[in-house]
Amino acid sequence: MASTRADGRGDRSVPDRAARSQTYAATLPPVALRYLAIRSTVEVLMTGVLACGLALWLVPAGWKLPALVILAILIVISLIIDVPIVSRLTLRHTSYHVAADAVRIRRGFLLSTDTVLSTAQILNVSIVEGPLLRRFGLAKVKFTTLNHVEPLGPVERGVAMEIRRQALSAYVEASADGQ
Repeated sequence: MASTRADGRGDRSVPDRAARSQTYAATLPPVALRYLAIRSTVEVLMTGVLACGLALWLVPAGWKLPALVILAILIVISLIIDVPIVSRLTLRHTSYHVAADAVRIRRGFLLSTDTVLSTAQILNVSIVEGPLLRRFGLAKVKFTTLNHVEPLGPVERGVAMEIRRQALSAYVEASADGQ
């Protein structure tokens, strides 16, 4: 419960903080860590190759070798930090809950976001499977509203189909009642 002080600032009580830090029951599957690690590695390497190409093209001749060495060090540091640490934090701190009235997705550790999408506002729920996702039996779910697209995943393929069914159940029930 929140109270308001005389200066207009809210004074948060302990139950409010506990409610905000609550995670939802469903989380990403452990196999998603391998997918996230491979995707992070590919993204870092592709960005590094692009940066090296730009350095070879734009940097003056005398500075090319030092620039490439600095870029190589940055690529290695990025691989050391992004793949084992960021991928695990992403997996550990992503949770979701799909109900008949809303879809709730919580992400983040230090800067957490809690997205709530009303099922009445959801226009489309699509399931995305690329070759790498299919290889691990995973899929991503994208919720489309009028002004926002919110991705969730990767989750197991069967779970993605169930999430889609649950999120669109409001429309199915409404159309069944109308007939």
